[in-house]
Amino acid sequence: MEARAGLTPASFQPAHRVAVRERLHADMRRRGALGRRGRSALDGIVHALKPHAMDASFPERRLLDYCLDGDDGPTAVVAVGDPARATHVTWLVSGMGIRAHTAMWGTAQEAARLWAAQREVGAPRPCTIAWLGYAAPPFWKVPLDAPGRAGGEALARDIEAWSDFARSTGPQARGTAPYVSIESHSYGTLVAAHALRRLRERTRQTGQRHVDALVLAGAIGLPADLLADGDDVVGLSRERVFQAAAPGDLLARLGRLVSSRAPWTDTVRLPTAPVRSLGGAAVSGHDTSRWRREKGADAPRGYRDPGTVTLAATARVTAGLPLPEGAARH
Repeated sequence: MEARAGLTPASFQPAHRVAVRERLHADMRRRGALGRRGRSALDGIVHALKPHAMDASFPERRLLDYCLDGDDGPTAVVAVGDPARATHVTWLVSGMGIRAHTAMWGTAQEAARLWAAQREVGAPRPCTIAWLGYAAPPFWKVPLDAPGRAGGEALARDIEAWSDFARSTGPQARGTAPYVSIESHSYGTLVAAHALRRLRERTRQTGQRHVDALVLAGAIGLPADLLADGDDVVGLSRERVFQAAAPGDLLARLGRLVSSRAPWTDTVRLPTAPVRSLGGAAVSGHDTSRWRREKGADAPRGYRDPGTVTLAATARVTAGLPLPEGAARH
């Protein structure tokens, strides 16, 4: 079985895009020979890339990397927008059970929704990346830290590849330093923390900062080895670490309890209910997406659902903009 090699600076170049599409077409021809998970991942990737598979206002999706039959199951990385011209880059890191073979199209759509929300607040050329590049554990493995460490290593390498591209031939080389952030949910918050710890060490060695802000939604806590770093857990100041904790998010609390992880502290709290300075629907529960138009405007919504105050706030902070007065709490 192959393993996902990860992104390289070349992954963001047009030539690589052509090569990945050719490989995808070859895999479509061998679909019948793939295992169940591989077929499901392939179908999800193809569906996410189709021009008419999402709202017509969303930009083209670009497949940066994928693996259908790795030892740990399928992985995929899909960009919404053009990373080669981006003014803002946001990596979406999902959590428990969210894999390329279970939620590829849905995760890409969540990335597209954040892209649209960033455009709405004034980001000129955002790029949001649906990063399903690790073996997200099922619920019974959430107490384990090993998947988070492995995922963090993979995410850090991919972000480093993006940084190298941006500085060498990408936006930064052409005079635009993109604002880079991570938006993470559930077990993905643990992955993001491990990735930022590795990137923090790289920053100390090179002086190059890779990530400007971190968003946590439904966080399941910090393990002891990260807490041992004291105040400098992820190499970001407290004003650049944002957290959304919705009412009724029992799974996040349970995840912290059964794993004996400590809650995140010294973060800026993002609103989960409407405030005077920032409109939008309230969010509740642990899910990222739970709302359907046919259910009506008052139906419950998740952290990444459209029209929520949390998505609006996330768009602002990942675009490098301050929250309106009264919308943030420490």
